[in-house]
Amino acid sequence: MLPAKEILRLYEGVVKLDTTAYGVEQARDINRLRKHLPDGVKVLDIGCGFGIPTTQAAQFFDVSACDVLAQERKEFVEMLMKMRGINFKWIEGKDLPYPDASFDGLLLYAVIEHVKDKETLLKECARLLKPNGKIFIFRAVNKRAFAERLARMLNLVSHGDEVVTESQLRSEFTNAGFRIDRLGYQGWLPENYLPRWPIYLINKVLIHTPILNMFSHDYWLVATKQSKE
Repeated sequence: MLPAKEILRLYEGVVKLDTTAYGVEQARDINRLRKHLPDGVKVLDIGCGFGIPTTQAAQFFDVSACDVLAQERKEFVEMLMKMRGINFKWIEGKDLPYPDASFDGLLLYAVIEHVKDKETLLKECARLLKPNGKIFIFRAVNKRAFAERLARMLNLVSHGDEVVTESQLRSEFTNAGFRIDRLGYQGWLPENYLPRWPIYLINKVLIHTPILNMFSHDYWLVATKQSKE
């Protein structure tokens, strides 16, 4: 087995942010957090997966992370988080293992569309946030997405039923006690493994073109925990 530092070096080479269109979008997503949260505040990455956006966010914030236990990546994720100095926990059940009002911000990157019981998750998110804390959702797959339809036509991998609509997102977040600050589109053409240029520029034009933008691949959302007073 390769030494831990060598595995980490190879991992970082795979996810280098300036090599793919997806990477450019991801870097922009992390920068968007900085427009709404001051550097150094406490942020929790819920459903961190392999920890790619987690490690990027940790350059600017005091980041913790958690995810549902997955044996196939258990040792790798634990090693990565330890080497990056990120407080990490596995999730068991529906309760998130943190006290009330623990964080200034929450990050859910490519997570919300995979969760069946969104109501319970969002209520837990509201519990964890400090008053007026921010929640950031990125890569919520659009039910109308052109890329998803194309994937199904070509018998390629798609998200199937793991898709959401704008009205669904607005309703679920409002019902959980959040005020939606921004909800926008991202992506349009497929991005994974595709070169940075010209895909990034084409997508940038398409997501800002009325009507066409409704067929973008993903939604991003920023919302604020509303005070009960």
